[in-house]
Amino acid sequence: MYANTWTAAVDISSSSIRLAGLRSAKHDAKLERQTEAGKKQAAQQNAAPQEADNNPADQVQRFADFTDEMTALASQFRSRRELEAKKKGLGESFERVLDEDVLPKVAQIVEIAEVEKSPEELFRQAQSLFPDESDLALVLREILRRKQMQEIVRKRLQALLTQLEEQTEPKRLKGGINCALKARLFGKTLELSPALLRASYRQFLEHDGGAADVYQDWISSYGYQRRALVLDFMEGALLSDMDAQDPSCSQLEFGNLLGRLGQLKLLRSSDVIFISRLLASPAVNNINDSESAWLLFMLSLFQEPQQIDRLLSDAVGESVLLHRHAQRSALLQVLYQACKALPVVLFSDPDDVTLLLNEFERLASVAYRLEQIERRRAS
Repeated sequence: MYANTWTAAVDISSSSIRLAGLRSAKHDAKLERQTEAGKKQAAQQNAAPQEADNNPADQVQRFADFTDEMTALASQFRSRRELEAKKKGLGESFERVLDEDVLPKVAQIVEIAEVEKSPEELFRQAQSLFPDESDLALVLREILRRKQMQEIVRKRLQALLTQLEEQTEPKRLKGGINCALKARLFGKTLELSPALLRASYRQFLEHDGGAADVYQDWISSYGYQRRALVLDFMEGALLSDMDAQDPSCSQLEFGNLLGRLGQLKLLRSSDVIFISRLLASPAVNNINDSESAWLLFMLSLFQEPQQIDRLLSDAVGESVLLHRHAQRSALLQVLYQACKALPVVLFSDPDDVTLLLNEFERLASVAYRLEQIERRRAS
């Protein structure tokens, strides 16, 4: 019985499949006929336009219209590219100008020069727009190089540039121009004003003090955390200045500046070793773990080593009185070894180094005697 039922079910299924197949075939044929009819109707509707399109005169007109459209489109793209290139070129031309809103001020300079006025008034108004001499010189040179203008306007601007170059100290003017790109780059890195870095480079060119004086000035201006990067900037700016088409200094002057730069790099290396040695010592950390305090102590030693007693008091403060003599003795031993390793050439007077070390030895001896007394009392 179950077998007959299974067979019947199979027969019914087979019949259903055949029936569905017949219906599907009829449906497909109907769809195909409808599609063919639609194609014929569309062909009939398009016959007239196609015949017109095949007319040679119409083809020539369509080609001419297409050519005009493509020409207009190409001209539009070309104009856009030229405008973008012009803007980019202007921006690149004024990259060394560290003043803000350069392009609007450039337009103002030209407008001012178009109005007749005294050279003094023109100079005053131009300086009000670009107070820095290097910025103003760069702007005037670029305007004269690029701008199409009336001859009278060109003469006024050329006279303005000549007056600026005659009144400004050449080293300041050229150095400010040649270091500008480095100042902009390091300004982003240090999150500082590029104009401030440019001013520091000018001071470096003109400063005749020792390496410790220069280093301390940078720390005062930028903070002790940035001292290494500021030195990197000065090195990059000096090399850019030396490679410039119009350098700020003579070869002899650059030689002296390179010597001072070498001393500053030696000072930076000594700074790293000195501070690392002190802050790695528990004897120092327990009394004063401030990097800035010990950095000031080291720089002050280079400048006035004969003031060791006062410098020590400034570095450790009155808190040292709260510590045992054994801790004070250990502190002096660490300081003595660290100071003994400092390069003699960095001191303002190398002869003072011997006096400094002798004073350290005296202080260490006093501290040791007090430590011994303290131990005897404790026992």
